[in-house]
Amino acid sequence: MYKSVVTVVAVMLTTAVAGQEVESGAVEVIESGGRSVTFTEDVPKVRTGYDSPWQYSHAIRAGDFVYISGIVIGASRDDNLPISKERFREYTEQAFEGIERYLSTADASLEGMVKINTFHVLDGNSTTLDIAEQALVIAETKAKYAVEPHPAWTAVGTTGLFSPRGIVEIEMVVYAPLER
Repeated sequence: MYKSVVTVVAVMLTTAVAGQEVESGAVEVIESGGRSVTFTEDVPKVRTGYDSPWQYSHAIRAGDFVYISGIVIGASRDDNLPISKERFREYTEQAFEGIERYLSTADASLEGMVKINTFHVLDGNSTTLDIAEQALVIAETKAKYAVEPHPAWTAVGTTGLFSPRGIVEIEMVVYAPLER
């Protein structure tokens, strides 16, 4: 079985802790100043960076918006480098599935995408795909989840990511109105 590298890198802090029960099992909710982070059985706190040295939230709700920390699309330790376009597509699918799981903790979905930022490693050794080829694979994957109007999207070239085998890092803002 393939192991994917899905790393999240961003910093957002919250404070006060409140616990609650829901149908799917134990949930921990951390709330402060109109912001909240929720952990579920599917996305437990231990599998996020919340208590890591970097102390960041995987997905944080602020009012009607949910902010997703950077999800890295990258080669696994088991991959021979450079990875193929097909492998990159598999990892991109896995990244979007992970984002969807994270969004579900905030009662949101990828249908509410309003802003995407992607950071592409230029001249890396993990893939031979150029930024345009990477962006096309991401666009094709995004199209499976997005609804019109299309979200805003900025693609930035960079010399590296926190994850050494990272190829692209995706961060996202999703609109998910709270019931009032």
